[in-house]
Amino acid sequence: MLKSWSFWCSVITTIATIFALIISCSQIALSNKQSLFDRRLKAYMLVQGIIVLCKEYLDAILLEERTSKPVYSIDSIFAGMTNNSYMESQADAIKNPLQAPYHQNFLRKREELRSLAMEFEFIFKGPEVSSYSNFIRAYENTLMEMYRYKMVIDRMEEKNKEHPMAEETLILMYGEEPRRQNLYGALDELKTAYDAVTQSKVEGKIKKQIDLKCMQRPHMFTVQRKDR
Repeated sequence: MLKSWSFWCSVITTIATIFALIISCSQIALSNKQSLFDRRLKAYMLVQGIIVLCKEYLDAILLEERTSKPVYSIDSIFAGMTNNSYMESQADAIKNPLQAPYHQNFLRKREELRSLAMEFEFIFKGPEVSSYSNFIRAYENTLMEMYRYKMVIDRMEEKNKEHPMAEETLILMYGEEPRRQNLYGALDELKTAYDAVTQSKVEGKIKKQIDLKCMQRPHMFTVQRKDR
């Protein structure tokens, strides 16, 4: 039996099949590892872009004196908070609230942000993940409040053009003050979320998870930075 060619062929075939299975499993694991790395890196870079926007504009906005006057500069505030390649297309939305196609694009971008927050919770792990997902949601909510507030300001200005009246009357007529307080509240929540996500230990742990999931030859992957 041991001298039978059919027996040894069978043994060799079995061994070859096992080796092929091992190699296949290894390749699948490596592919999954690369896919996770790519997803984590992309999500992290998108959030970092938004963090940079907040660093540049949020403090200046919050330092502005809060009075009983309407925030007529909401357009410029929104433009500053969306001033990168990922968000820049939304600048037209605040100028044309409820108008197509700007309104639809704005809704899609908000859905993207909510999906990004959820994806972060799936692809990363640890308590620090909530800091990132909460920050993304706070940012999306702030944009929404800015957008809603702009609609109120537009209605006030249109009404005043048709029939000039006191600002106090317009504020009461269109419920501007509650919307303004909602806007301030959203900005305060965004600031709290920003402070949490920019703690060095939080960012460090997220970066470490990306590093741990890199391929064995990390030089194969390059991140292209787009100058603005």
